[in-house]
Parts: sequence; C-alpha cells; structure tokens
Amino acid sequence: MDNLISKIQSMNLTKTEKVIADYILDNINNIGLSTVTDISLKLGVSDTSIIRFIRLLGFAGFADFKNTMKERMLEHYNLNLSPSQKFTNTKDKINSDNVVNDVFYKAIDNLSSTMLNLDDKLVNSIAECIIKSRNKYIIGFRGTSCCADYFTRKAVFFVPHLILCNMAESSVIEKLIDLSEEDCLVMFSFPRYSEINYSILELAKKRGSKIILITDRVTSPLVPYADYLLTVKIDGVGFTNSYVVPLCVAESLAILIGQKIGTDSKQRLADLDFYISKNNLY
Repeated sequence: MDNLISKIQSMNLTKTEKVIADYILDNINNIGLSTVTDISLKLGVSDTSIIRFIRLLGFAGFADFKNTMKERMLEHYNLNLSPSQKFTNTKDKINSDNVVNDVFYKAIDNLSSTMLNLDDKLVNSIAECIIKSRNKYIIGFRGTSCCADYFTRKAVFFVPHLILCNMAESSVIEKLIDLSEEDCLVMFSFPRYSEINYSILELAKKRGSKIILITDRVTSPLVPYADYLLTVKIDGVGFTNSYVVPLCVAESLAILIGQKIGTDSKQRLADLDFYISKNNLY
C-alpha cells in the first residue's frame, strides 16, 4: 500500500487522472467498498478512464484493485484493534503446534522486507543528526518502550545527554518542555498510536527540534511531523506486534553512532566501564 501511494504521488498525471488519483488517496481507507460506477458518478468521469488509470497503477482491472483495497481495509481495521480484540479474532486461527515456527518466519519476513526498502544514507543521516544534537530525547511507550530503552542503553556509551521518555504521563511533557532547535527527538511509535505522541510531536515541531520517527508505514498519521522517517514492518502472529525489526534498527543506529564518534568516546567508555564494573552492574 505504501508503494501504491508513492507511485501515485510520483506519476505525471493528466487532469482527469489527477481527479481520480486524488479521490483514491482521499478515500484510501474505504474505496474498497465502492464500485467503478459509484466513483464515475461522483467524479464525473467515465468508467473507462477509471479502469485505464487503475491499470496504469499495475492492477489487472478494477476487480483486482477493489480486492486489494478490501484487504487493506481489513489490515487497517486489525491494526487499530486492542490486544484483547486481536486475541479473540486470531486464537482459533493459530495452530499451537506451529506457533514457534510461525513467529520466527514472520520475524524473518519482516526483517527481509524492511531491509530491502531501507535507505542506508537515511540511516547514516539520522545517526549524524543524533550525534550533533545537544539533547537527545528517546520516546517509546508501552509495547514500544522496549525499543526506546534498548537504543538508550546502547547509545549512552557514545553520546551524552540521552533522555529516555518511556512513561506516558505528565513527566514526559515536563522533560520535553525545554526542547529547542539544538535538540532532537527519536520516537518509536506503532499502532495503536498513543494520543500523547501528537502533543509531543507538536511541541517538538513548534520548538524547531529535529524529529526522527520510526513507525510502520508512510501513511501513519504521525508522518507529517517527521524530519527523518524510517518505516519498518511489525506484523505479528496473534495478538501482538513484533518488535524484532525496530530493535534491529535501534541496534544499527547505536553501532553507527559508535563508528562515527570513534576514539572521541574512548574516555567516556572507560569511565562507564570503571563504575559499572566497580559496582558489578552487569
């Protein structure tokens, strides 16, 4: 679906095609319920024009397009279900004998798909942004708090002023209230998106801070706030998202930061090692 949206946005369109494209993008979540005649009457264009445009997008015809969009609607619906609702919907579809294999294969598929679409230059730019920023606020709540915590614990060996924000409460706003254009914010956020994320991003945008967003898709409602956007697959088996890929991204960023800083962090590492070892904090 992300590829479809990107393709539409990159096309050189005629006036009629632009009308159809705008309608598809504006109704991306429910167009799977429409017939070609419905769309034709609403837009004042011919059925043939719509079908011709659908084929330009790579579909065999309108039926193929409609089926794909219906599947997208179901996926979108499932993303916004609570864990208990997901569990109820999937518990009878999961074979207990294959759970381990299913989880591992799903994680492998997520990794492969994300890796194929990952822009190395973008990841490098994000690492450099984090290094250059004065304060680095690392955001992740509930399920995604593991990603924020992991990145913070690894990157702290190389850069100062890392501020972990993993509790969705007023203390987060208190930590972020002094954001400035010298700071950056790294947010891990996946469906269902917490409302507090919007307030945090609005504040960061208002203060001119760089926003690094790691989320699941380019159509995420958080994307318009991002200066740097990394999308990763988090499809899970059963009731939970899989955080294997965002954890790999967090690890990659921490390693890149270490490589870029190099010997400049030698004393910092030595001091950390000394006090951690002194107190047996392994």
